[in-house]
Amino acid sequence: MVYYWPVAIGQQVFAEGDINWLFLPIRTELARALAAGRLPLWSPGLQAGFPLFAEGEVAALYPLNLIAYRLLPATLANSYLTLFNLAWASIGMYLLVRSSGLRVSSALLAGFVFGFSGFVTAQNSHLPHLTVAAWLPWLIFFQQKYWRARSEGKNSLIWFLLASGSIGLQFLAGFPQFAFFSLVVYALSGFFGPLLWRSPVDLPRTGLVGIFRVWLPKAAFVTSSSILLGAGIAAIQLLPTYELIGLSIRGQSLSKYFFTSYSLDPIYLTQFLVPFWQLGTPHAFNMEYWGYVGLLPISLALITPFLRRNARTLFFVALALLALALALGGNTPIYDWLYYVPLFNRFRVPARFLFLFTFAAAFLAALGFEEIGNRLHNVRRKVWLERVLGLTVPAVIAWTIYQAYNQPVESWMDAWWLLPALLISASTGAILLARFRWVSQKTWQVIVLGLTVFDLAAFSAPFLSNLARMAPPAELIQVPRTVLAMNSAQPHYRVIVDKHPYTSGAIRASLWTNLPLIYDKQGVKSYLPSLGIQRNDQYVQAMSLEMRNLINTRYYLLPLETFVAGDPLPPPFDETEPYGGLTLSILSEQPSLPPTRVARLELVSYTDETGDLANGTVIGEIVLRLATGESKTFPIRLGVETADWAYDGLRKIGNVNHSKPSGAQAFPAYLKSVGRTFDGHKYLAQYDVDAGAAPPTVIAVGVRSLLPGSGLTIESISLIDEQERSVSLASLLQRQDLALAFRSHTAAMWENRDVLPRAFVVHQAQVTNDEEALTRMQAPDFRADQIVLLADGPSLDAHEDATLSKSRDQVAITEYKPERVALNVKSSRDGYLVLTDTWYPGWVAYVDGKEIPIYRADYVFRAVRLTAGEHVVVFDYKPASVLWGAVISALSLLIGGVIAVGCIKRTNEPVAT
Repeated sequence: MVYYWPVAIGQQVFAEGDINWLFLPIRTELARALAAGRLPLWSPGLQAGFPLFAEGEVAALYPLNLIAYRLLPATLANSYLTLFNLAWASIGMYLLVRSSGLRVSSALLAGFVFGFSGFVTAQNSHLPHLTVAAWLPWLIFFQQKYWRARSEGKNSLIWFLLASGSIGLQFLAGFPQFAFFSLVVYALSGFFGPLLWRSPVDLPRTGLVGIFRVWLPKAAFVTSSSILLGAGIAAIQLLPTYELIGLSIRGQSLSKYFFTSYSLDPIYLTQFLVPFWQLGTPHAFNMEYWGYVGLLPISLALITPFLRRNARTLFFVALALLALALALGGNTPIYDWLYYVPLFNRFRVPARFLFLFTFAAAFLAALGFEEIGNRLHNVRRKVWLERVLGLTVPAVIAWTIYQAYNQPVESWMDAWWLLPALLISASTGAILLARFRWVSQKTWQVIVLGLTVFDLAAFSAPFLSNLARMAPPAELIQVPRTVLAMNSAQPHYRVIVDKHPYTSGAIRASLWTNLPLIYDKQGVKSYLPSLGIQRNDQYVQAMSLEMRNLINTRYYLLPLETFVAGDPLPPPFDETEPYGGLTLSILSEQPSLPPTRVARLELVSYTDETGDLANGTVIGEIVLRLATGESKTFPIRLGVETADWAYDGLRKIGNVNHSKPSGAQAFPAYLKSVGRTFDGHKYLAQYDVDAGAAPPTVIAVGVRSLLPGSGLTIESISLIDEQERSVSLASLLQRQDLALAFRSHTAAMWENRDVLPRAFVVHQAQVTNDEEALTRMQAPDFRADQIVLLADGPSLDAHEDATLSKSRDQVAITEYKPERVALNVKSSRDGYLVLTDTWYPGWVAYVDGKEIPIYRADYVFRAVRLTAGEHVVVFDYKPASVLWGAVISALSLLIGGVIAVGCIKRTNEPVAT
């Protein structure tokens, strides 16, 4: 906590990576739900609706979360919980080592190494990972105390209950992979408990075979019973998660490539001596590979087997070697075999076994430290040296922490070319001092602890610029200007961003991944690496423009800052035009269209970075191809038909060499160079095509830009005949009608004026399989507002014009909450009400108070059958998995309570061993 002092005093919060765009959004949903007195069972803001509670990483029932997110803003709660987890891991490791009979100094070493290791530091942004990992030493501590109490004839049930409770808390904390790892260690430690945690005088004198014949059945029973009780306590979380797994990508057959992704490259083992040589600067791309524990601690761990050869040492050596081998993943044949092991093959990132390696290495380092200390005299010699060290060590550590915050990451990376040699020399010297007994036990302890703290403090410094970056809370929650520009009169819509932003400003402005949740908005795409619904992912990946309209995509966001000099990723595409609109790349090809009579044109356009160009400069032209074979060309001129979009902003900081046309349409805008918000503009221009003659028939329309790059943007072209009937070129070319709604230097936002409402009635339905449904929905002529494709249920044939029926249907959403949607519907005849929220088990529907089935519609959505007339339709989320899980959890807690009462009554009674 001292190292991360800006977070500890509330001045800053952790702000990098997943804690920003995964955990802050979903934990904001948790805070919002707790404030409303409910659990976040469902979130409409992810994947068109998602069972957030079942996903697990929101950890809604983890006790500390219930308190922290009810009392604190999510930004502060995230960071304080991260600090708590770091401290909790260290304290747990300290208590485990201390209860194993080692000295305070040895326990301090183990606690610091485990809680401040490379693995933990790199996982700073993974809040559920750290929460679960922090419980491992506590779990083994409770197990050790159980066997110790049992061997001493004391009441051991309290330790059994604490172990079971910690297992339940690990499951509730939201990261099953680490909970599984912990249970593997717990099971192995439990089966070997008589050898690991009991005094040798308490063991039967029958050799190893006798020991295991007598104790293994008991150990297996106790261990499995505590696991079952812990799982029962967490059943309210585990059952919904199990249900979700079956519908997620983890419920399908996973490839070996996925299973072995993020395997530790053997060359990265060099990090234990030279941490940054092969891995380089800490970054999101290498965050899973860090396992550094310090030069002196790893040295102590390596020599421990030569100093202390007992069952406990051998167990932790075996655990460390096994964990390291498994971390190599696909680089060893072991993982090829494990691919066929049920449950285990649901997990990816083999490098995460560095978690168990770190745990074992910290314990071994403490054992080695203890053993060497035992061989030293406990007599104070060279008091002056102790005093010098007592002053020097804290000063050096304080200086290191100060430099960590004041030196750029490049300086630290340069320093780490020299520090390994210094640390190797110092570690070797420290071991030699002890070997030849040139220092007292106390001096040796100060040297080892001081050198380790300095080592890991210096190691963590480069992480402060990336994986452990901190920022003021306002940076994470300040409402982006894109959100402020959205139409607040339209409460039900979704937003989408396709392109990958690379700056923090562009990430926030474009509402990347799950960020819409922070501002109570709903996104089409989401970042759910663990348990995203597979069918929804497939829908999003296959989306045609009509499918985008169907999923209620009103706003399309485009990041404009996509590359920073020095970033390891090159820009993958040209970030200039909105997907689905009238882009220049399409118009430059003069696309054909159905023969259309055109008396005049209406053009909406704007330019970029053209302030220095003079009035009348021709920057593009419209080309019409006529049915007669002739072509007509119309100029697009600055100051006449169009102008720079940032005209008003540029005038505030300098001159613009062309005029602003009269047909200017305003939208909110911002530029860093201007330093304030201003009105951006797009410009409406009209062209007479017939020039007094009969309107020609146009068969193709094109636009040629005379500006480089994305200097000219065509928003819309309308074709108007002699009777003033207008048709948009976008509709004729089956493109979306996108209107620029906001622009800045970081992001642009368009409003989709073709978006379908969240709920509507259709009067034609067909039952199809999923493959056929996706294929038909991707067809250019698919009309989602006229026909619904059902996975099952009764079909319905159209009997009249769909447009006429649609004009007589009325749908009004009267209540829209995460777990409840109510609508008033007036249907002109029999049909289906389509609600474009995710179909998922647990949703029930009532029409006029009577429960009716919900059909999966258009691959992922919900539909209910309605008769002609007026109806009140209500959708409620009542998942049976949560209900049954709650029953099992309540029974498990009751069992635990009965055991606790019995434990209290028998406190003073001896227990048979």
